[in-house]
Amino acid sequence: MSYEPFKLTMKKFILIFVLIFCSCLEDDDGGVDCSLVDVAHPSLYVKIVDSTGENLIANGSIDPDQIEVEGDFENPMFVLIPEDEFNNPKLHNSLRLGIPLESQFQYTLHLDDSDSVTVDFTAELIEEPCVYFFKPTEASVNGVEVDLEEVDTLQYLVVVEI
Repeated sequence: MSYEPFKLTMKKFILIFVLIFCSCLEDDDGGVDCSLVDVAHPSLYVKIVDSTGENLIANGSIDPDQIEVEGDFENPMFVLIPEDEFNNPKLHNSLRLGIPLESQFQYTLHLDDSDSVTVDFTAELIEEPCVYFFKPTEASVNGVEVDLEEVDTLQYLVVVEI
């Protein structure tokens, strides 16, 4: 009785097993050392203006200490960007909003006791080696589509007119 067919089958089995095992050991990040990567995430800003385009925080019409935010996701947050924070004056006296890991999200900005505005966002998932994030692609204010301007790399601005 010959064991040659059995040896040949076992060799094929071991070869297939080794190939599968080795392919599973490959990095999903394309060989990039993620500890050396400086990851940039998108930033989202909202500037509140009147019908003439005047910034209502800059002129004192809106007190930033009175602003409250709500979101349709956990832990909505905002930070006031003062006039001297960036070299880009478009972002001066704006609100920087957090971007959740969701493709659609909503902020309600309570500007004072009586004025509120709802801003809806659509975002797309960006997957890079070592990181993934959602990048805003569309915005609407109180149900009306508005421009979402990329003022610098991964910095997006929505101008809200009230």
